[in-house]
Amino acid sequence: MAQICKLVMAAVVMLGNVAAHADPQAFGDYDVYQNIFTTDFLQPEVARAYGVTRANDHALINISVRKRLPTGGDEAVAASVSGTLGDLIHKHELEFREIVEQGAIYYIAEFEFINEETLYFDIKVTPASETATFKLDFQKKLYVGE
Repeated sequence: MAQICKLVMAAVVMLGNVAAHADPQAFGDYDVYQNIFTTDFLQPEVARAYGVTRANDHALINISVRKRLPTGGDEAVAASVSGTLGDLIHKHELEFREIVEQGAIYYIAEFEFINEETLYFDIKVTPASETATFKLDFQKKLYVGE
């Protein structure tokens, strides 16, 4: 299972460089990263291990939270992550799942989309031991097979 976690996280990290919004949003001492990619990028065994539907019209949103340290580094922190996605008419709740790996914590949610559809995301992130909730509102146009 550790090997599968590493494969998923390698895919997520690599896609962070090409997926939407790879740069973090800063909230005080925290940086919140988010990216979106189609699930057909995942290797079949990785998708199976996480119960992810592997298809070119399914995508994952990935959220991670890192706290900046006074020493100059940063560390992954657990958080409560919730949110919705929608088009101009409908809104749907995203069901985030936590994935923990050495030095990293990721929150992923899977969803279906229509080619060239613009989706609107409203994400709420509350780091563990914090009371403040950070809000990420953004839109992303998705393409089948992107």
